[in-house]
Amino acid sequence: MPPVNPDPKLDEELFDETDPVVDGPISVDHGLNFKVGKGTFLNFNLLVLDTCLITIGENVLFGPNVCIYGATHPMDPAVRRGLKGPEGGKEVHIEDDVWIGGSVIVLGGVRIGKGSTVGAGSVVTKDVPPFHFVAGNPARIIRRVETSMDPEQQK
Repeated sequence: MPPVNPDPKLDEELFDETDPVVDGPISVDHGLNFKVGKGTFLNFNLLVLDTCLITIGENVLFGPNVCIYGATHPMDPAVRRGLKGPEGGKEVHIEDDVWIGGSVIVLGGVRIGKGSTVGAGSVVTKDVPPFHFVAGNPARIIRRVETSMDPEQQK
């Protein structure tokens, strides 16, 4: 059968408002626990360990070389036992309109709030409030982001 839309450019435009954009290669461990919203940009060398649910909101931007580690292992080496021990996980949630800079590491159990920015090279070990800029290792709040999207700033 001939394609519904023989022009590849027009065909691609059909998905502009519904699908994320992927600039591969990216690597996703399982794939079943990785949910991505529309308009999100997944940059090259993204690594996702989705032992547990990893959700990415809409219109999220990823720099290159970002790692999201949802997988965990026991701290006790007697329980961990190398490849014979259990693998666990903690969910990661990145809300809408977030910008994750290049080479950021996001650890399991973290929620990055709507409209936030994570500076390049940061290691996110705890939740980031909505509309905040965080950076460093471990990432810490640098400042609140000024935006008309923030309901708190509209009061």
